[in-house]
Amino acid sequence: MQRIPDDLLPDGSRLKRWDDQTTYSRVYHVAKDHPSASDENPGTADRPLATLGRAAALLLPGEKAVIHAGTYHECVAPARGGTAPDRMIAYEAAPGERVVVTGGEFWTPAARPSEGWSGTGPAWMADLPEHLLGGFNPFQVRNIYDYITYYGRLTDPDWMRRVMLRRAMVFLDGVRLKQVFYPGELAAKDGVFWVEEPGLRIHFRLPGARPPEGVTLEISAREQVFAPRERNLGYIRVSGLILRHAATALPVPQRGALSTNRGHHWIIEDNTVEWSNALGMDIGCQHWTGTVPAVVGSHIVRRNTVRTCGLCGLAGAGGVWDTLIEDNIFEDIGHLDLAANAEGGGIKLHGPRNTLFRRNVFRRLHIGGMWLDCDAFNCRITNNVFAEIYSGGGLYSEMNYDANLVDNNLFWDLRIAEGQPKELGGCGSAVYADCNEKLLAVHNVFGRIEGDCILFGLSQHDRRHRGRTGLCRANVALNNVTSCCGHRVHLGRREENRSDGNLFDKRHDDCSFYIGYPLPGNFQHFAGWREYFGLDAHSVQAEVNANFDVDTLTLRWTVKGSLPICQPFRIGEIDFAPAIPGPFDPAEWNKSIAGQEGCQVFPNGFKAR
Repeated sequence: MQRIPDDLLPDGSRLKRWDDQTTYSRVYHVAKDHPSASDENPGTADRPLATLGRAAALLLPGEKAVIHAGTYHECVAPARGGTAPDRMIAYEAAPGERVVVTGGEFWTPAARPSEGWSGTGPAWMADLPEHLLGGFNPFQVRNIYDYITYYGRLTDPDWMRRVMLRRAMVFLDGVRLKQVFYPGELAAKDGVFWVEEPGLRIHFRLPGARPPEGVTLEISAREQVFAPRERNLGYIRVSGLILRHAATALPVPQRGALSTNRGHHWIIEDNTVEWSNALGMDIGCQHWTGTVPAVVGSHIVRRNTVRTCGLCGLAGAGGVWDTLIEDNIFEDIGHLDLAANAEGGGIKLHGPRNTLFRRNVFRRLHIGGMWLDCDAFNCRITNNVFAEIYSGGGLYSEMNYDANLVDNNLFWDLRIAEGQPKELGGCGSAVYADCNEKLLAVHNVFGRIEGDCILFGLSQHDRRHRGRTGLCRANVALNNVTSCCGHRVHLGRREENRSDGNLFDKRHDDCSFYIGYPLPGNFQHFAGWREYFGLDAHSVQAEVNANFDVDTLTLRWTVKGSLPICQPFRIGEIDFAPAIPGPFDPAEWNKSIAGQEGCQVFPNGFKAR
């Protein structure tokens, strides 16, 4: 099978590659638990620094901090960046050592029975430790930064209660207590807390109705855990850290637990970002009204695990250009239950350019997988897994007028959540291109999709961007495979979009294809789709049985029946003439059509962690 080179972009160019080429001239050791640790030390292995903050103040281009095992209760604020790929500044965990940087502080509350509020049940109350909270008290500030951003939902009481909760988190033995809005909600279940005005006292019930005597809680006390105060720093590498318990707020602005603060040429690798109240990482201009600096993007984000964030894993509002995002895991994101929020998802980016997303895993999300919002240009989404997404959808491409490529991905078990807001069109769909143009969706596999496998829609037909509306034109779906999916292809405009060379499973054939315009919309089965609209002339239906293990990332499948005639396509000036549909290994594909079971780990070459 003719394969697309894994660094090829939709215009036929290759991603601009760079990496850390620095020979570090000086190494500062940081080891808070070392018996001789002190910030007055020179930072040698036998006389290490005690805090990351001290290292951040000292490091110059061409120098790095090696951080030894321990839990560092601080926010790392690099004082400066590097100057070139061979003059970087690096912060890296010592090999094989567990380094945790946390926004939390441990607290043993002096608890007493809750009083002053009716209906609270058998709850406890305690005054918060002001000496630990310093100049920022997340129990006093709301989840929301900017009411204007959320004006469309301000009349929904349930929505408002969630965005008006405090940014603070409380943990017991690593288990997060759920915050409630009213004191009366404490009586409904245990494992919850409520913040009394003005944010200096909490009322709580511990899991399992555990008494509070001798209990040590961890409370979030800092907004971020790795973020320079100065904007636009470049050439910084962050490697191997565990970053957790940041009291981040709902974007915008986008301020993650780990933030480049509008920087450029960062390498963010092999980290774990977890339990950020709202946002895990930000790598762009943080707000669509922010000034795009002269040098932007060119980040490398690789082999990170981003999980248990309340709203979004990775965000960027402008400035995410010439960036590589590969081999990351985004999982268990969305516990704030704000699926209708326009700034959420495993990844949410505004206007990325020349950016490659490859071999990432999005799984067990309570919000959408990836959202490319307005002006995504020359971006490629390839060889990723989108699985067990319970709200939103897989990939949402919104009002992007220039060429983007979605190829060789696996979309599995995408659902329409109960009570999903109707204004979120495309919920439960795999590839949703809304008022979009020139998107090529080729060689993907779709399984157990509750919405549409491929939806080229016009839900915002009267919205203007870049001086015009999106036309839903020149979008193409070729050589894809579906298994156990109810709705296969939705074309907003029949005459402007194309679908062909696909292998559709035979299940649920009735009304599984749709033409939106011209009105009235028209549902069709496969035969009518071909006969009346002339679509999918080279596609076929067959018996496609598949099963995917979201933990091991292993797909097993068989195919019985005739096969499609795969359609050629062009990327830039390069022509491709594929032999088989989907993203399968040819040897495993041949087994599956010969009566045996094909077996393949997705993404290709990715190892589950």
